[in-house]
Amino acid sequence: MYIKKILVAIATIGLAVAAYFAYFIYGVMLKPNTAFNNDEAYIFIPTHANYSEVRAQLEPLLLNIDKFDALAKQKRYTTNIKAGRYIIKKGMSNNDIINTIRSQNKPIRVAFNNQETIQKLAGRIAIQIEADSISLIHAMTDENFLSQNNFTKQTALGMYIPNSYEVYWNTSAEAFRDKMLKEYDRFWNASRREKAAQLNLTPDQVMTLASIVHEESKQASEQPRIAGVYLNRLKIGMPLQADPTIRYAAYQSPNHDGGLLSAF
Repeated sequence: MYIKKILVAIATIGLAVAAYFAYFIYGVMLKPNTAFNNDEAYIFIPTHANYSEVRAQLEPLLLNIDKFDALAKQKRYTTNIKAGRYIIKKGMSNNDIINTIRSQNKPIRVAFNNQETIQKLAGRIAIQIEADSISLIHAMTDENFLSQNNFTKQTALGMYIPNSYEVYWNTSAEAFRDKMLKEYDRFWNASRREKAAQLNLTPDQVMTLASIVHEESKQASEQPRIAGVYLNRLKIGMPLQADPTIRYAAYQSPNHDGGLLSAF
């Protein structure tokens, strides 16, 4: 009888421990812990961020930050932060959130139109990704990179073909520049290079002429006609007599404030 009581007591304690463990698992790991009303919320974790920075972004989004802390320490996330852009969905548990911000960095679409200078392009990109404009300018004008890829500081801007591109938010300045080189090479495939050659133009010359046409008129419907006029002038050895070239010269001044590619 005595042994039976002991066994019953052990069983009761075991059940209590199991119940507490189940409660802990549900409350800390599996219970929904989001406090926002939208379907999704975004957090942007900078490169070299620490857990305190991540926690500061998460705290307004969670019902119970302490339980999140407990699980983050248990899963060793606090010492293994991953930079990037992450999507937290309404109703996620702490376990879901940690798994998301540990491995599900979501890309963004970076877009830019025609920019008159590298500085303006860098500023346009810097408001969309983590890299700042200074680091982008340095990467875009790096002399070793330019010479290795047959560009100069005068032609460097032509490498950046206006469009929208998928990149990660935490892409570095150098990685962004390298991606744009790949996009440039993809654009200037054998077919497009052959079309340029038929016009007695190099890719750099096509890009330059395209920028002049765009500066002449922002109306897409007018650009083919303008491009045709300039191409005809080039064929007969006539000066372009293009007003936009004066503006582009002005853009290069430190005191300055402020079509054709579709045929290929």
